[in-house]
Amino acid sequence: MGFTCPNDRWGPPFERPATQRHSQRSEVVGQRQDTFKCNITSKDALSAMTRAKTPECRQMIGNIVCDAQAHQLYPTQLPRYCPLKGNNTGLYVGCFKDDIRARIFPGPATNLQQTNTPMECVNFCLRTGQSLYTLCVLTGQSFYTLWVPTGFQLAGVEYSYECWCGQSYGEAMKLSEQACDSPCPGDMSQKCGGFNAMKIYHTGLGETVRPPLPFSSTSPGKGGRTDKVRIVFVLTVNGRAVRQVRRLLKAIYHKDHYYYIHVDARQEYLHRELSPLSKRFDNVHLAVNRFASIWGGASLLRMLLQCMRDLLRIKHWKWDFFLNLSESDFPVKSLDSLVAYLTYHRDKNFVKSHGTGTSRFIRKQGLGKLFVECDTHMWRVGERQLPAGIRVDGGSDWVSLNRDFCQYLATSSDPLLKGLKEYWKYSLLPAESFFHTVLHNSVYCTTIVNNNLHLTNWRRHQGCKCQYKHIVDWCGCSPNDFMPNDMKKIMASLTRTKPIFFARKFEAIVNQEVINEVEKFISGENDIYVAGMNSYWQNEFHHRDERTTCDDAYFTFYNSFVRLTVNTLAHSSSICHLVAGKILQAHVYNHLDSFQGLLVNFEVTNAGDKMSHEVEVFLQPRSAYRVIKPVGLIKRLKLIEVGTKFDPKEEIFRNFGSLIGPYSDVVLRHSWGAGTKGVVSVVYIDPAHVVAAAYDVTVVESEHIDQQNPNLNKPLRPGLWNVKLVYSSNIVAETDFLVTPLSHIAGLPITNREALVAHGGPAHLYTNNDLSHMQKELHLINTKLAVRTSRLNEVKTGTSLLAWIDSLASKTWIIVDTCYYGDMSLSTCTDIAPCKTSYWSSKYPDLKSQINDVDPSTGKMVR
Repeated sequence: MGFTCPNDRWGPPFERPATQRHSQRSEVVGQRQDTFKCNITSKDALSAMTRAKTPECRQMIGNIVCDAQAHQLYPTQLPRYCPLKGNNTGLYVGCFKDDIRARIFPGPATNLQQTNTPMECVNFCLRTGQSLYTLCVLTGQSFYTLWVPTGFQLAGVEYSYECWCGQSYGEAMKLSEQACDSPCPGDMSQKCGGFNAMKIYHTGLGETVRPPLPFSSTSPGKGGRTDKVRIVFVLTVNGRAVRQVRRLLKAIYHKDHYYYIHVDARQEYLHRELSPLSKRFDNVHLAVNRFASIWGGASLLRMLLQCMRDLLRIKHWKWDFFLNLSESDFPVKSLDSLVAYLTYHRDKNFVKSHGTGTSRFIRKQGLGKLFVECDTHMWRVGERQLPAGIRVDGGSDWVSLNRDFCQYLATSSDPLLKGLKEYWKYSLLPAESFFHTVLHNSVYCTTIVNNNLHLTNWRRHQGCKCQYKHIVDWCGCSPNDFMPNDMKKIMASLTRTKPIFFARKFEAIVNQEVINEVEKFISGENDIYVAGMNSYWQNEFHHRDERTTCDDAYFTFYNSFVRLTVNTLAHSSSICHLVAGKILQAHVYNHLDSFQGLLVNFEVTNAGDKMSHEVEVFLQPRSAYRVIKPVGLIKRLKLIEVGTKFDPKEEIFRNFGSLIGPYSDVVLRHSWGAGTKGVVSVVYIDPAHVVAAAYDVTVVESEHIDQQNPNLNKPLRPGLWNVKLVYSSNIVAETDFLVTPLSHIAGLPITNREALVAHGGPAHLYTNNDLSHMQKELHLINTKLAVRTSRLNEVKTGTSLLAWIDSLASKTWIIVDTCYYGDMSLSTCTDIAPCKTSYWSSKYPDLKSQINDVDPSTGKMVR
């Protein structure tokens, strides 16, 4: 689907620019000289090594796979130190009569066709079981927390390959050993029951019985202690949402607690913006040992353990609990209520269990798979066995752990902890099961409370779309952002019996209204409006970033916006002559949770007084969506738009300004109301009137948002593209989107050679099909003129290239306003207002996210 030009190309087949070559392989798999200490046959491992980008990563994968094959990577058996364990693991009880109509054990059960032995079954039942859960009953002002036994105390082998788990064998009839003499497939010298005859063994898991545990804000804590606990809030933050991080810190701050902020190692902007906090407040530190944590990566667990070690070295910080949060968390109850709750339960550890059968959890989490993290990717490299002898549990990686347990995690080298660390080093999502498993098998097994103190917004039909396949060889799920219509869910959780103090996820760039509502609720104030309350600004670019690369299309647009602004000001006043300097920052600007436009800060020199100033411009995109014929199915259509970085979980473009370049992966987002099911055709047309792609899209009956990825070959031809919706042979709706020519590659001015490649369109077709016959069907006119214009444009360089870029940008963006920042006004440009009074400006007061001094009477930050 595409257009074939004479000689199949408008220019020689030049090599792509350097920034587009980074993903191309520099060597052929068959020519590699990698050497490994074993013969690697695992399909997963071979696939991972083929896809790995660097020789170092391939070598690491190979070494780890070989160590795993030699059983040298982690222990195959681990001890349990839980004082609640029953009789010795594997202790034989006897041979008992079973009945298919009345089982000794109701289950769970599994068929271990090739590996069954008594100990194999014991380990299965030890790992498998009901999840620990906490039941809290609200009576007056008190919570009652009940613990229920978890796991199975007994394992039974039957009919050679069957493995059954249970808690009691009741009054089952004991049989002679001859009835249980079927050989075990995993070891023919051992016996695995018989027909309706079960050999029963102890797993070593004892019965857990605890009395009700009352809680109230006035009750004394452990050992009668009434002194309030001190919490160290460990904020693990990523991205560029610095205003949301500050707002979170402001909401949970008190002088008696501590705040340890780990900024992802790749986020230099966020780290630079937050660094002044540690100088301003004695109880706020930024982590020195920083990790680049990816979704599901093993580095997350390493980071949390390193934070514990670092915190224990800060001797003057007398904290009692380690509680981790991210920039997407926000409190839903007061800090005082959290402190009261943890003060009473100061000897407990709070972790949330999965709530399903452990075997299913192990499968879903990939705990039986071997993973290696390198090249910023989690590679699945093979199968593995969980260590025998331990109870496995897991769920959420948001935890609240007491200091004693953190001390154990950070300093102990006992065989259990050492072995678990070695195993979980090669696990997917390790923080979601490591702490749980250590607690269950260590001396701290009596301290578990199944509550992570969080309400999590799960919408699995949206959050489980394998959206992380580009960074992990697994399909995982993530919670969704809260929206205003979720307030009922949040409020309901606060009246439930289980103590909830935080909720996630909140994302101000997606919706800030719900955060405002929550903050209003926990503050007890009906009206907390402050300056900037309904506005949100998020940084997209900062000139001081050295390692963070700015997308070439973004940087091209920003430079064009600066040139257009200076020219517009010059035309508006005969004495306002500004010379543009470097770009300083760029922001996304939302108001009332609606994208308003982009803000670009840049330096100028005033030709009148030769003084340097900082100017900010506010630009809005022009509307491009048009309904031509609202008939039939199209009456349901709400919007079609094209962008990049589509987030299937939140159903939005993360490229908020839709700044698209020749090497962008474009996606069509289409939104529909409820109605009759039908089919529409989507047609993509490039600036030369080439029909690039055409697809049929099925529109389901329900109200929904969907995406359509045309998978176009690169580079895209620069200029104004058009997308048409065709229904019943009629063009019924359309939208335009701009693919900008590039002025920069990797931050440097584009060379003539790079420009010829980037601006000439793909070497062949956009897709596998030639759709040139559709030009007449779509009534495309002036096609020859469009071709000639594109040919002339693709060879432009220097000032003519910049003029072409600016002409396109001015057709799709509007300059709304301009302001200056600083004490000295632009004397010759009197129409420019100061940024501090311009409501849209990133320099406008934003009190909700402003870090203020501490009120000595309350210990909290001044609002």
